[in-house]
Amino acid sequence: MATIASANVAPQRAALRATKAIAPSRAAFVAKPQRAKRGINVQARAALYFADDVEYIQQIGAEYPDKGIANWEEARCLFSDHGYHVLDIRCDDELDVIGNFPRDQSAATEHRGTNWFHHIPIINAQYRYDSEAGKKLMKNQEPNRAFLDQVQSKFPDKNTRIIISCSDGRNRAIQALEALDEAGYVNIVGLRGGYNMWNRTWDAKLRRRNLPGGFQEEWQHGADGCGVHATGASFQNQDAFQYADWKDETDWIDWR
Repeated sequence: MATIASANVAPQRAALRATKAIAPSRAAFVAKPQRAKRGINVQARAALYFADDVEYIQQIGAEYPDKGIANWEEARCLFSDHGYHVLDIRCDDELDVIGNFPRDQSAATEHRGTNWFHHIPIINAQYRYDSEAGKKLMKNQEPNRAFLDQVQSKFPDKNTRIIISCSDGRNRAIQALEALDEAGYVNIVGLRGGYNMWNRTWDAKLRRRNLPGGFQEEWQHGADGCGVHATGASFQNQDAFQYADWKDETDWIDWR
């Protein structure tokens, strides 16, 4: 089994810090003789995960863990087909307020294996209103000093395959990758875009959401331009249609 040595952690950190929340480049898409599913263009399947795409599944399995950082498509393949667990290191309030990874394993019909999602926060915090900022922010940050002990209790085998996910795949994911590497874990992968990007792609049953895909024209929205999903967005904005900013603007403390 390939391993991630300490010397390889620096490239992982650089890759995470340089992360941009973009879908796989359309220039990289290669037409394949496969049928479209759930609104996904046939030509785009070369860069996307589907449960019956044997060639893609084999390719991703061969690239990790050496590649180090997986996007939300690659991570889904590693999770559902290659036995990687997902370790969510966000704090409890993020799960309560923002959302959590799927909890009903029986509903995830396209997932194979007994591996699943796990939650161990690396930093604890509370989601509280900030009068100066005029919105809720993560307050009272404290490092979870028992983080490594809890991880080792959950995964005593240092060869366990683990995908590390924070909110956006940046600050905390980097810290956790470093800590687990130093603790001797050899099959660790960072999730590019973190929970935020995963949740935009996969629903609670691990089905693909409608994005990317074809937008439906809505004529009854009452706005100036031809609408997209009743938003009133004009045609020139369809390619840029996206969710709110995926980045976590919280200034997270150093766990150490």
